[in-house]
Amino acid sequence: MKNTEVTSRGYSVFDGTMADMTYVEIERAAEEKAIILLPTGVIEEHGPHLPLGVDVYGSYLIAKRIRAELSRKGIGSLIAPPFYWGMNNCTASFAGSFTVREETMTNLIWDIMTSLKRWGFSNVFILNHHYDRDHTRVLNAAIQKSRLDTGIRAYWLLDDVLAKNVGVTGREPYVLISEAPPVPPTPFLDIHADSSETSFMMCYFPDLVDRNVLNSLRSTRVTVEDFKVWRRGWEEARKITPQGFLGDPASASPERGRDGIEAYGKRAADLIERFLQGRYEPPEMK
Repeated sequence: MKNTEVTSRGYSVFDGTMADMTYVEIERAAEEKAIILLPTGVIEEHGPHLPLGVDVYGSYLIAKRIRAELSRKGIGSLIAPPFYWGMNNCTASFAGSFTVREETMTNLIWDIMTSLKRWGFSNVFILNHHYDRDHTRVLNAAIQKSRLDTGIRAYWLLDDVLAKNVGVTGREPYVLISEAPPVPPTPFLDIHADSSETSFMMCYFPDLVDRNVLNSLRSTRVTVEDFKVWRRGWEEARKITPQGFLGDPASASPERGRDGIEAYGKRAADLIERFLQGRYEPPEMK
């Protein structure tokens, strides 16, 4: 019997999280008033070129980047094990898109928050990388319920574009909003298993990207009107994106993936720092 176990491709979303710490280290961090970073996502199809875990890898990467930036600012933080039992509607007709019931997701989030509060942690910052309408609606409600029931100070980090899509204003006590960097307008959407997600996977988890398949993919050329149909999910969505991706993944690059994660991590860490120092003001929603 071999002495060590290694994942088949050397990747673990537990690396650097609470899951790889001892209870002694957790107790010490709570005494030192460390904040918690909670990555959230789902396991769902991401086209023929990417694995099912992209959303989890994405939120995990962001959490690691934020933690590094916060450390430089003298702010202690822990990364909770990534949450991935969420809800899928848009990709529900594809194999591999796990989904749970609304009450299951709500209870899981509540239980996580209750555990953290019981151990002595007060501030939790949620880093979500999945924007299916059902998922965000339930996450929104679960955060509010957890705050009311447990007294934990949980906050959902969003940029202003995503906040508008989710339906929050920034005035809610459980939401922290930053300004998204400007993006040049394009006639077609690039939002799922797209150039952005493919880029960070190429940079940080290159062995999980099927380059041969990727190079054969053509842009889906999905418009805003098409997207409205796609968001209904199931077979209607699959007719719009029969290969399970929405955008132009073949235009991805590792450099873009690195730059995107690093920029977001810095922006989010600055937001958390301002909030903890009492200097946070929500931006004007466009």
